[in-house]
Amino acid sequence: MTDYEYISKLIRHLPPVAFRTFLAEQTAVAIPELNSKDTLTAQRAVLTTHMSELSIHTLQKLEEICESIALLSDGPGQDVIEGIKQEIKTDKGLEDFSALRNPYQKSLWFFEHEPRLFDEALNSRQADLFRQSQSCYSGFLADMDLILHEDAQSQERFHEAAAAYFGCPKDEIAIQVFRRLRTDTTAEPTIALYQVSIHYNRPPEIVECVQHSELVANEVVRAISSHITYEPDKGYVEVLSKDTQGRDTLAAIVAETLLASPITGESVPIKQYDYQSLAAPRNFDISNEPVTGVKVLELGYAGPVCGSSIAKVSIRDPQDIHSAAKTLYNNPAFEFRDYTLNYAKISIKLRKEGRGRARTITIELRGDNRCNIKTKREKDRALCDHLLHKWNLVKEVSKDARPIDPLAA
Repeated sequence: MTDYEYISKLIRHLPPVAFRTFLAEQTAVAIPELNSKDTLTAQRAVLTTHMSELSIHTLQKLEEICESIALLSDGPGQDVIEGIKQEIKTDKGLEDFSALRNPYQKSLWFFEHEPRLFDEALNSRQADLFRQSQSCYSGFLADMDLILHEDAQSQERFHEAAAAYFGCPKDEIAIQVFRRLRTDTTAEPTIALYQVSIHYNRPPEIVECVQHSELVANEVVRAISSHITYEPDKGYVEVLSKDTQGRDTLAAIVAETLLASPITGESVPIKQYDYQSLAAPRNFDISNEPVTGVKVLELGYAGPVCGSSIAKVSIRDPQDIHSAAKTLYNNPAFEFRDYTLNYAKISIKLRKEGRGRARTITIELRGDNRCNIKTKREKDRALCDHLLHKWNLVKEVSKDARPIDPLAA
């Protein structure tokens, strides 16, 4: 199945019996029972052989389904699924889901048993990926602890305002509202984030195709999406969209119509980092953390003569970055403390969890306010932000100030 990337991916990653059941439900192809004594390779070969009986149209539709299942099987997708699994309707369902370890099986389970949550998870994953891209993100301050109104009157006001902004009829705008529950608490789950997904039609495009040996112009209307999120405990309204213009207007529309609390347009404050303490050897407190080791791998600094330089050390090198720099520059008296740091790369080795493998994540800091943690998975992003505060690598904020958004960095 080399022509169909996502079908092939599910064949490789799902247990053959699970994929056979899935295939039987989605198509009319009859596949005999698999011989459990055969190797996994042999069983998958049987599945692949029977796939050749499907029409091109059926394979294309199946490929689209498999793509959506695969999208929720990667890191960002699994983060979203972990956040919404508490909304599974029955205790039996939650028990069955929790027993699964294979991320592809988890995604497939949602597709088969919770289609509404599956669609919600796909939208949330897209919003998370937008949030990780600085070019797709804008954040604004709103009041904290607001409730998002979903009554007919509020949604009608929203549709009218959105239609006026996009310059299209109301019936060409669709809205979906999702809630992400907070799972990092032993108390009753509360709403950590509201997400409003707006889908609207772009102006028609003319696309040419060949029909009956003639070139024909067809009018195509494409829908695009933007996502607006609101975090009650922080009061952040974030607009996640590939369109760079008008994000403040979208935020204002949601705030006025669905949150019933207008915003001023004030942006979420940008986090500032202070990592000059890395210029000297130091310890990193990892007590009570899911971390087994921390090492500074790279330090960059502005030299007085030759401009910026970066010193590096391998994670396997027994030396620390300071000893390695003395060797690199053949200068026993070299000290990073004699310079101003403008870059740092920190490696964090995580403790193994359950059946998973131990992982290593890295934090990169550049200048005063640039950090790569917004590109991490949601769980890793929260841990990195916590550790940066714990290690005093974030500039202090006054006690009266709003907590700074790590994603705005």
